[in-house]
Amino acid sequence: MDSGQIERLYLEVRDTLQRRRKLELLKITFVSALLGFGAIKTGNLLTFHQALYLVPLVAVFFDMLIMGEHFSIRRIGAFIRLFSSDRLEEEWEKFVCKNRDKFFKNGSRGFTLLSFVAAGALLHKL
Repeated sequence: MDSGQIERLYLEVRDTLQRRRKLELLKITFVSALLGFGAIKTGNLLTFHQALYLVPLVAVFFDMLIMGEHFSIRRIGAFIRLFSSDRLEEEWEKFVCKNRDKFFKNGSRGFTLLSFVAAGALLHKL
């Protein structure tokens, strides 16, 4: 593979990372909005607590989209690691493969778990 092809792969990784960040931001926004909307209670007649049932589903849906983007990034890295003619890029991809960012994955899953707990607590309270 020549350097132009590798450059295009890295540009694709950059674009995929940007899409993943946007999905994560949308996830936080939608889950927070649904939790807030579901917690609204005006008297005994008007409640929106049914929205709380959607919170875990929305969080898991976004997690699946985010994992798809994450898999795409890993797939490109594996391709570069296996087929790159540049020894330095090959070694870089091997290093990255062994030293993955665990904070992003754990933080994203932790937020999903938190949304389950928050929705359950609000439903129990109402």
